[in-house]
Amino acid sequence: MKNYLALPLSALALVLLGGCGGDSGADVASDPAGTPSAAPSASPTAAEDPVMLTHPTGADDVVLSIETGGGFVPVEYAFTNQPTVLLSGDGRLFRQGETRQQTRLIPMTVTTLDEAQVQEILRLAEDAGLLGTPPDYTDTSGPQISDAPTTSVVLSAGGETWRHDAYDLGQDDEQAARAALGDFIVAVTALADGLEAEDFAPTELAAYVMPTGLDRDVEPWPSDEVSLADIDGCQVVPAQGLLDPLGEASLTTMFRQDGAVYSVSAAAVLPGDRPCS
Repeated sequence: MKNYLALPLSALALVLLGGCGGDSGADVASDPAGTPSAAPSASPTAAEDPVMLTHPTGADDVVLSIETGGGFVPVEYAFTNQPTVLLSGDGRLFRQGETRQQTRLIPMTVTTLDEAQVQEILRLAEDAGLLGTPPDYTDTSGPQISDAPTTSVVLSAGGETWRHDAYDLGQDDEQAARAALGDFIVAVTALADGLEAEDFAPTELAAYVMPTGLDRDVEPWPSDEVSLADIDGCQVVPAQGLLDPLGEASLTTMFRQDGAVYSVSAAAVLPGDRPCS
């Protein structure tokens, strides 16, 4: 940064007087402003580096979660729903994997961010005004769509947690708050799209089991370790041997075990989850 030092009139007068002789005049001329010869410069770090935003750092802590759910959907669809983006305290970024159709288990991917990348996401949230009390996200632009999903963005930083819920986000959002929330999601998604990720292999699944009389598209249940007859509703089960069969089964696929047929949907247990609670 350039320093521009102006010469005061009083100092200029002393310079002129110094031409008549005298040591004091010469001293003033050499330092006309009466200041040190080298002007202090601002620290580049202090001027350029933003203050680090603190956040939870545990492997089971959640720094950011973006999820869209609800609306008028079958229970199997609702149960398998997962966050589109989830950032844990230890820097792992989870995202939904690519599938050709809605399946009984949504595959997830994971990549690990460094602290600079975590700070970039938090800075995006701060710039969008999301690290504070959530505004009113009610859509007042026109007639409302019934049974639309709700988008939820949860952020934890600085010892606080904020939850932003916007119903039917993305439908002609002209309101500043809804637009800012949508822009944040787009920015985080773009950042994540540029990262390499690998398939996430959870050790546990939350399984939702219902007996059914639908004897169509029936596959044999692939696990001898999990007894479907012993599960009433939701239960956490070992993931071993279930990831591929459930990840490839459509929502019309049923499973047979010991002569009985069941509808089985599952979700990977992710950081911050309290499955079947």
